[in-house]
Amino acid sequence: MYVRPGFVVGLGLGYLLGARAGRERYDLIMRQARSLRERPEVQSAAGVVSARAGGLVDKVRQAVGGVTGRGSHPPATGAFAGTVGAHSANGSGAVHTS
Repeated sequence: MYVRPGFVVGLGLGYLLGARAGRERYDLIMRQARSLRERPEVQSAAGVVSARAGGLVDKVRQAVGGVTGRGSHPPATGAFAGTVGAHSANGSGAVHTS
């Protein structure tokens, strides 16, 4: 994994400035963030975003289910049902389907 030098410098600079600012500055930033979150217009916007994200998740699940073929098949039954990709609770590899 390659980490850009600019990112490392920015991270270090942020840490240095944050450490110098101290607890008072942190508390001030947290108070401002909390008051912003409590504003009615921010809460309504967050509700809209949350609702749209939920709809998007449903659409993606349907699309992926259609592509992989998992959306329309009945559950598997028989001697090997549930053994592919299954893991045992104790890590031994033995899978019991009953």
